[in-house]
Amino acid sequence: MKTKLTAQQVLVIANNYKRDFNLSGNIENDNNRTIRSYEGFDGVQGVAWLVLVGITPTGFEAEDEYTIVISDEQAKVEYIIDPNGHYYAPHVKDSDEMSDEEFDAIWDEDTN
Repeated sequence: MKTKLTAQQVLVIANNYKRDFNLSGNIENDNNRTIRSYEGFDGVQGVAWLVLVGITPTGFEAEDEYTIVISDEQAKVEYIIDPNGHYYAPHVKDSDEMSDEEFDAIWDEDTN
């Protein structure tokens, strides 16, 4: 699969996003496990990069990591999948208050 971004560029985008939105966690140095590309991942046109971010879970998280989903085409974060499997986008105003239908409208699932 041909990508515009390299794993190193994706890492920079993910780390900048974590910093800009004050997100917790660490991205491991094992790029084979923590940074992977997929063709047409859930609402992302073209190639999507998934970056796993390890966290110390509290009683509220089901997993010990969350995922940053980055569009290869746009070279930007599309959304995050939190440790409980919920989608949200800190860069979208009031994304934590959006319904599933409103969030789905961001990428217009009817076009997939």
